[in-house]
Amino acid sequence: MHELIGTWRLVEWTFTVNDSRPTHPWGGDPVGLLTYSEDGRMSASLMSIGRPPAPTRTLSAAPIDIRAAAAAGYLSYAGAYTLEGDDVLHHIELSLMPNWVGRTERRHIEWLTTTEGRDLILSTPPTRTDGGRTAVNRLRWKKIPIGSGDEGAGKPQTHSNDR
Repeated sequence: MHELIGTWRLVEWTFTVNDSRPTHPWGGDPVGLLTYSEDGRMSASLMSIGRPPAPTRTLSAAPIDIRAAAAAGYLSYAGAYTLEGDDVLHHIELSLMPNWVGRTERRHIEWLTTTEGRDLILSTPPTRTDGGRTAVNRLRWKKIPIGSGDEGAGKPQTHSNDR
């Protein structure tokens, strides 16, 4: 079984442009889960914990600015995955970003040994931004042990709303 198999919790996300000092998207406090299954399926969901709550029971009934903020602070996609050398290829079938459906996204795999085990680091290839600069996203993940009771650790508080 490959070391990727299982569910991972986001530890850190950095974004570097033109080899400058890394920044932290979404204010440096995003949360995320990444799952790789034995049958070659994957899913990734990340969100900013700073998204404003909707004053409605459904997102579609919320004001447009709340819907925009919800989408701007959320990233999700799922599909199949394959391994190619030190890279994992995500073959996207579903995505919040419509332009990603049908695409394959390459992520370079690195391993970081810590006192608690081995963290997974996935990096995007250097990519040209709309402004012509070169950007790299680097996400560090910690594996959630099966039956560890960690399934909800780091989970942001949800907002209940009866309106």
